[in-house]
Amino acid sequence: MKILFLTESLSTKMGGLATGTIHLAIGLAKHFNLDEHQIITQEDNENISYEEEYDLPKNLSIIKIPKIGPKIYPISFSMRKKIKSFNADVLYLKGLWRQTSQEAYIWKKTNPNKILIVCPAGMLQPIPFKNKKILKLISIFLIEKKLFKKCDILHAVSELERKCIKELKYKFKKIVYIPEGIPLNKLKINKENKFSKKLVSISRIAPIKGLEILLDACKNIDFNGWEILIYGNGSEEYINKLQKIILQNKLNGKVKLNEAVFNEEKCKVLSEASAFILPSYSESFGIAIAEAMFFGLPIITTTKTPWSIIKREKLGWFVNPEKESILRALQKLFNSSENNLVRTGNRAKLHILKKYDLMFTSKQMKEVIISSFQSI
Repeated sequence: MKILFLTESLSTKMGGLATGTIHLAIGLAKHFNLDEHQIITQEDNENISYEEEYDLPKNLSIIKIPKIGPKIYPISFSMRKKIKSFNADVLYLKGLWRQTSQEAYIWKKTNPNKILIVCPAGMLQPIPFKNKKILKLISIFLIEKKLFKKCDILHAVSELERKCIKELKYKFKKIVYIPEGIPLNKLKINKENKFSKKLVSISRIAPIKGLEILLDACKNIDFNGWEILIYGNGSEEYINKLQKIILQNKLNGKVKLNEAVFNEEKCKVLSEASAFILPSYSESFGIAIAEAMFFGLPIITTTKTPWSIIKREKLGWFVNPEKESILRALQKLFNSSENNLVRTGNRAKLHILKKYDLMFTSKQMKEVIISSFQSI
C-alpha cells in the first residue's frame, strides 16, 4: 500500500500543518512497513525545516521541488510528474488553496480506483476562511469544489473541525474524525528542576494565535512571581508590533518573546515550565496543546480550540478568547498552589497517554484506508 503525502510546505512557518503531515506519514510508514512512502512538497527558503526534527523510517522519503511565482500561489512545474512517477495507491492531501489541491484532483480523476484523502487542516473553519476570502472563494469555484466531490475521505482532526465541515454546503462521500497523533516516545521529559512559575506558549507568532489579547490581559495583573515566555516564529512586522505592546503595557521583565524552539530545545522549555497557554482564535487541533499536556502542564486555552476536555476533566482553564476571560484564568493560575497545578498537570498527561499516541492514531487511519479499498 504505497502512500503519497502532498502538502504545500514543510516550513516551520506552517506550524501544525507541517507537523501533522510528518507525524501521520511516519506512523503510516511504520504500519505499512513493506512499502515505500513519500512526502512531496514545495521547497522553502528556510534553513530549518520540520523534517530535521525526526528520524524518518527508511521507507519514507521527502521530495522537495522548486517553485516559482507569487507567494500567495506558487507553482511547481514538476509536481504532477513527480506524483505520477511515484504511482501511489493512496494520496493524502494536507491543506487547501494551493496547487496541491489541483494536482490531487487530477490524480484522483485519472486514478478512480485509488483512494484520495483530503485533510483541510482547519482551513475550512470560519476565522481562517475569512483571511483572503475572495481568493478562497475563487479557488473553491475553480478547484476545491471539484476536489471535494472526488475525494473518498475527508479527514477531520477534531470533533470541532468535523462539526464545522458538516455545516458546510459541500457534500463529501465520507467524513472521518481521527485526531492528530503525537510521537510520545520522541518527547524527552526532564523534570529535575524545581517549580518554576513559568507560563509558556509555543506556536506561530501570528494574529490568529490571540497573543494580543494575552498581552492586553496582562496589563494590570499581579504576576505573583510568574513570567510568560512566548516561543515562535512569524513576520518581523508582527513580532515588532507585539514587542511594542509589551513595552507600552510595561510588561518587559514579565513577558518575553523568544525565537521558535524545536526538538531537544522544545522539550527543555516544556520540562522547565509549570503551565502552558494558547489563546488562539481558531485551531483545527492544536498539537502544541497536546504536547504540553504530555509534559504534565495545566493548560489555558480558548473555546475556539477543540479542547473542551480541559474544562470537563479540570485540566486547566477553557475560556472565551477575550481579554476579561483570559485575565481571570491568569489570575487563577498565578494564585494556584504548586500541589494543585501538579495534580492538574498529571491529569492532563494521563489524558494524552490514553488517546493521542501517534502509533494509535495512525493505526486508526490505516484501518480506514484498508476498509475504503475493500468498498471500492
